[in-house]
Amino acid sequence: MSIKNLIKILIYILILSFLKINIYSKDVYDWTYNLEKGRKQYNTNMYDDAADNLKIALKKNNQCFEAANILAYIFLIKKDIFSAEEYFLISLKINDNQPDIHMSMGEIDEFFLRNDSAITHYKKSLSINSDNPKALIGLARVHYRKGDNVEAEKYFNQCYNAGIADSENIYNAAEKIKRENPLDASHEFKRAIEINPAHIAAYIGLADSYRSLSLYDDAAAIMETLKKNKPDNPISYIYLGNIYFNNKPDMKRRKYFINLSISNYEKAIKLDPENVDLYFQLADIYKQIKDMERASELLKTAEDLLLRGR
Repeated sequence: MSIKNLIKILIYILILSFLKINIYSKDVYDWTYNLEKGRKQYNTNMYDDAADNLKIALKKNNQCFEAANILAYIFLIKKDIFSAEEYFLISLKINDNQPDIHMSMGEIDEFFLRNDSAITHYKKSLSINSDNPKALIGLARVHYRKGDNVEAEKYFNQCYNAGIADSENIYNAAEKIKRENPLDASHEFKRAIEINPAHIAAYIGLADSYRSLSLYDDAAAIMETLKKNKPDNPISYIYLGNIYFNNKPDMKRRKYFINLSISNYEKAIKLDPENVDLYFQLADIYKQIKDMERASELLKTAEDLLLRGR
């Protein structure tokens, strides 16, 4: 073989090698490019474009759990819970060591009332991050729903004790400014709850701040959250009974909110049957809706309790 032909063959081999390296590099670049572009589009609320790029990234690299996670969050924003669940499960199949994704799956399981599966995901999240307050309160919430109050109390108290040192300082600071600056106080109360979702007083402080700002829907929402997390505490029912009756003047839905108020006060009485004020408050509501028989029953019980307490 001549030297000229040998050089041609060597050049041909080098060109092929170079092309293979470039093709491989392009493939790697392509999925990271799509992932990064999808991430940026997601952060700027371009959800449809982001989803397109993230699906491409996941197709090119089926181990890219981050793309699956962001896709799941996009579908949650779009309220497509089934698709969100699909992508969270894809992500966990790739990488099961993700406490936040197990938390998200636990919340989806709760939505579908799959209590046992929710507990499994919350416990997995907790096994990865033992200080995860959301997992602890999630476990408490699901066990309350199942009627297992002993387990529920265990996790609720564990959550409270783990976070109270930090949340108490934030709560106290918020309480000092609540009257003069309820908006700033609301931000601090929310921070306390994020650190310690078992801090009952922080929920009340936040609801009070919202009411000061005439944000009655927000006040009711935060107390509904407390009711789910600690359904055996009468405070949330009392608060909701009051706010649904006094701060929901929409006449088209007035009857609906009065019934909500009544149901919350009735539950509060079951949980705190010695609280005389509850009977008087509920009796006033029944008087206003012209149910004098029930109002009389409540007033009679209140009088008996007062006599007994003398």
